[in-house]
Amino acid sequence: MAFIRNPEPSIQHEPAAELALALMLKRAVQDGKAAAADLCSTRLDKLATYAANEGLSAAEIVELIREEAAAITSKGGTAWQ
Repeated sequence: MAFIRNPEPSIQHEPAAELALALMLKRAVQDGKAAAADLCSTRLDKLATYAANEGLSAAEIVELIREEAAAITSKGGTAWQ
């Protein structure tokens, strides 16, 4: 029977370090979601202000939202920046 050796025997699992890394990753994901929500909220507010100032009809507002959604999708979110 062949045994597979650990190519890096000096590497040991440290539960505290792994937990700290997992918590940092969780925090980064939460921060990213919060930032995306802020960007979305700000953009929606700008669109609403534009629609109100221009006196857009319901159909025009729907079209505006669709265009914004398409821009976000095609640019990978850079439209919000």
